[in-house]
Amino acid sequence: MIVLTMICLVMTKKDDLFDDDEARDNVNSIPVQQQDFDRVPYNTPAVGCALDDAKTAALLTAAKKEVQHTERQMTNGDSKSTTTVSISSYTRIGEGYSSYIMYTVHTATSQPEFKNSETDTQRRFSDFVTLHHLLVENYLPRGIIVPPSPEKNFMGTAKVRFGKPDTADDQNSNEFINRRKAALERYLNRLMAHHMICKDETLRRFLEEEECPKPNPNASGFKGLFKNVEAMVNRATAKINEVDEWYEEKQTQLLELEENLKKLLCVLDNLVSDRKDLGLKSNGFATSCAFLGEGEDNPSLKRALNKFAELQEKLDVIHREEADTDLFVLGETVKDYIALIQSAKAGFDERVRTFSTWENAQATLAKKREAKTRAVSQGKSDRVELAEDEIKQWETRVERCQEDFELISKTLKSEVKIFENQWVEEIKVTLIKYFQQVIEHQKQISNSWKEYLPEAKMIN
Repeated sequence: MIVLTMICLVMTKKDDLFDDDEARDNVNSIPVQQQDFDRVPYNTPAVGCALDDAKTAALLTAAKKEVQHTERQMTNGDSKSTTTVSISSYTRIGEGYSSYIMYTVHTATSQPEFKNSETDTQRRFSDFVTLHHLLVENYLPRGIIVPPSPEKNFMGTAKVRFGKPDTADDQNSNEFINRRKAALERYLNRLMAHHMICKDETLRRFLEEEECPKPNPNASGFKGLFKNVEAMVNRATAKINEVDEWYEEKQTQLLELEENLKKLLCVLDNLVSDRKDLGLKSNGFATSCAFLGEGEDNPSLKRALNKFAELQEKLDVIHREEADTDLFVLGETVKDYIALIQSAKAGFDERVRTFSTWENAQATLAKKREAKTRAVSQGKSDRVELAEDEIKQWETRVERCQEDFELISKTLKSEVKIFENQWVEEIKVTLIKYFQQVIEHQKQISNSWKEYLPEAKMIN
């Protein structure tokens, strides 16, 4: 119930991002009849227990049709991508500290920019990081929101490098690799779904050529750090007297949405932990019932206890599957969405930085004009000539800075609107898939108890 409440809160905040009612109407609700909800008693612990098989099947069919319809809309929209990227496999290279994972990136495309319709390239995680830095350097200064790359995870990387085979650490490292593999695949497909980045030459070379694009030699790790510090300073000091209130309103809405998504992610993490713990306890309960059945003399009771132990083992598996659904279907998408909002915020920060540059150029131009006035009053003709040349240079620079600010403002507004349309649709598809699997799991739990009930009734 806590998760559903948080989802409703997030979806409410999500609706606030729309500029008008027409955009809201484009997000269709799941076609479920009101009488379907009337069949669920107030105190029912599981939805699947309250719905009969026909109604549950109808709900699932309707939800699947809605997902297919929405996916077609996303595929056939303005940002249509004719490229599909998948990570078909991965290989561990080396051992110990120097080891790493090499991913096989498979690209199938009909875009004219590509030389081949299908290609396979070998890439490690650091290559993805380099690609993201290159794209950010190229597009962020223009106000274009670059989809975020998967974040680094030093603990997960350490488990992969130092985990021993056939142990719990090895199992955890495999889970980490699969999660990262899925995240990298989503990242590449989001890049190819972007209306401008999909045509980028650096991205094409990353997907098609054997040699990976190299980082910018003029860039350094400290440059990114200084840029983050500069953005923080600009946020604290630079103040834009907005003529268009849209920019302030959107930033406020994005901050609220980010905060609510972080709360939802925290609840989901706790839910995943609780489901796994419930699975472990079900397994322990099964073992205890099996031992109790072995020492029972009554045949019917012995059989019922053994069947009950089997039931608890089934529930253990289902609870683990529920945890995976919470984590991989909903949790990972929420994490991606939080990261995307942070990318959007970086676009707003870049706009503030561009404004600050324009403002500084205006201040410098004013100083140059004052210097010319002093030179004229002092009769220093050589300094007047120099001041006039500098004034022309700075007038040109001020005009260019103004054009840059107007361009990034216009582009950022367009990018945020695309962000609203595309990513709200993705959240919609994710939630429908999540609810489908929740219903399936509840059906499995309900059917397992129904199958066991006759065994309990046969005890005599």
